[in-house]
This record gives sequence, structure tokens and C-alpha cells, in this order.
Amino acid sequence: MKKISNILLAVTFALPLFTACETDNDSNPILNEPDTFTLNTPAYAANNVYDLKNAQTVELTCSQPDYGFPAATTYTVQASFEQDFIEATDESKANYTVLESTSPTAKINVDASELNNALLDLWTAVNGEQAELPTEPVAVYIRLKANITSSGKGVCFSNVIELPNVLISKSTSSLTPPKTMFIVGSMLDTDWKVWKPMAGVYGMDGQFYSMIYFDANSEFKFGTKENEYIGINDNRVTVTDKAGAGVSGSDNFVVENAGWYLFYVKAAVKGDDYQFTITFYPAEVYLFGNTTGGSWAFNDEWKFTVPATKDGNFVSPAMTASGEVRMCFKTDLDWWRTEFTLHDGEIFYRDFNLIDSWTEKGDGYSVQGSAGNVIHLNFTAGTGEKK
Repeated sequence: MKKISNILLAVTFALPLFTACETDNDSNPILNEPDTFTLNTPAYAANNVYDLKNAQTVELTCSQPDYGFPAATTYTVQASFEQDFIEATDESKANYTVLESTSPTAKINVDASELNNALLDLWTAVNGEQAELPTEPVAVYIRLKANITSSGKGVCFSNVIELPNVLISKSTSSLTPPKTMFIVGSMLDTDWKVWKPMAGVYGMDGQFYSMIYFDANSEFKFGTKENEYIGINDNRVTVTDKAGAGVSGSDNFVVENAGWYLFYVKAAVKGDDYQFTITFYPAEVYLFGNTTGGSWAFNDEWKFTVPATKDGNFVSPAMTASGEVRMCFKTDLDWWRTEFTLHDGEIFYRDFNLIDSWTEKGDGYSVQGSAGNVIHLNFTAGTGEKK
């Protein structure tokens, strides 16, 4: 979704003419630096349910900050589920969200879809990816940030108002999360003809992952379908490098540092478009469950060794007991969301195409192990074996 900014081409007074009170003369306006300004509570807020899925806009009005003279002002909307707005620190995130669209007037028609999506993201950030969305209206708190347009001057915040009955929904758009995701690039083939399908995160629509070896300075793009080339300069894309891959580029994504990485894509619906969050995770694969003697956590004792080459094998520690072999990648999610198994020598992912478990594929679908067994995985070929 492209950022929308409403910027006036000119302001009432040229910024270089702003002066502090102590240097005021007859020809220069005096710039006050107000601490706050008034945001009005909508007349029917107490008894009105703001159903953001079915509404077009939420109207807000405010008084202009007292800058000492009329000045073109830009207003930004901030929203929280708490009355006290808390700023981000090195240890924690802010407890509010900021809408991308701004307003040049003191009458602000907030796009209901944008507000809904911002609150939905905030709800997930506060309560976790697996948190259920409330089915009843909740209280939402709003404040405005103001500044003199096209400048960093006159920054101040309004009072906080409460909208006690706001109904947020999973989506206010007819657009749904993509069902497929592909990656293409020089690390797969020099002609860029191989579109590698990615596995879908179990139970998480619109999220995908793939273990890939990147040569030094590999270039790639991705897409929700073949021949859809989404690059790093697409303003819908945000990149997080948790593995030290050295991700850069001006059109294609460029991975500076050679090695194995878990490439992860989250495609979130934002109005009538997607917002893509790209994450590079370290290449960490683990054994879980009965074959480890009952380990159900990311224990480095059960981490696979990582090969140094594209065609090398990831190798597990030797199992200590019998049972179903449970394997997964390490991300920020629960381990079973990126779980996989071996069947007939091929790596098979527990993605969102499976309703519950391997059992719907038939008895014995998941590979079984015994004490002393070791698993070899070749993610380039998509194969594996138990030894």
C-alpha cells in the first residue's frame, strides 16, 4: 500500500522568517511552541459503535495549535488500546500505532479501513500472532500529532480521547492473503527461469518460508505467483535481516554474504494491497519430540549441523529413542508452524494445506526413527534420508 501524504505546496509564512521571541522585530512573526492542542471527542462517541469494516471514515475535529500566527499544519493520527501513550525504548515497543495518511486540515476524515488495519496490526503486536481478535467492540484511544507543514517545527500532541466502542475486523478489503509464494534469482539458476515455491506456515495465512543457499552477492526477487517480480525498491516491502546475510540492493534484492538462510515472507492485507515483511533467519533446523527423549523446545543439543556448500546435507544428532521424527525450522513462531517430515525420500512440509497433522495423508506418512538413527537433509534437492 503506497503511503499517502497530504502536503501543501506553500505555507503562510516562509520558515526562515520564524524567530524566537527574544529576537522578534516588527517584520518577523513570533513562533510559539505550544505544548498541546485540543482534539474534540465526537458528539456521539459514547453511544456509537464504530464498525470499521462497514464504515467509510471516522470524523475527527480539533483546534489548530497556537503557533502565534496562521500556519499550514499537518496532522497525524495515533491510536492505542491504552489511555496512556507509551513511547518505544531499547527494551520495548511503543504501545500505539501511527496511521500513514495525514491531514492538512483540522477536520480529519480518517479512512476506516486504514484505521482498522493499523489496529489489527497493533492487536497482533501486543497480544501475539495467535491471539484471537475480539468479537465485541473495544475501547480505542486517539491522539493527534501536529507540526508546521514541511518542517520539523511546531511539533506538539493533542489530548487523548476515547472511542469506547470500536469494532475491528480481520479485513475490510475484498483482497485475501495469497495462497502461494515464489522466489526467483541467481542463487537458483543464472537465467532466472526457476521459480521456487515456498512452504506455507501452518495455520498462518499469507506467510511462507524456504531454506535456501545464497551465493555471495546473489540477486533475487519474489512474487505471489510466477513472473511477478517484487524487488527491494517496492514501497510495500520491509526487510529484517536477523541472520547477518547483508541484504541490500536498489532493484533486485542482493545478499552479500554467502550461506544458508531461512527466507521468510509475510504478506499482510493493507486495504486493497499487500504489505510484505521479509525476514532472513539463521539456518537453524532442530529435532523435536520422542526421538530426542522428549525434548519439546529449541535445545541446541538437537540442532542439525549446517553444510558449507549448496549441495551439502544438514545432519541431525543421533536419536536416543524411537518414535515419530519431528523436525522444524527456528523462527519467532511456535516450532510446529514450520514443521516438516520425510516421505518416500522427499521433504514434506506441514503447511497450511494440511488441516491437522500427517495422519490425513495416511498411517505411517511421517518418518519414524529409532535410537542411533541420523537424518540427512538436502534442501537444494528437496530430499532426505534416515541413516
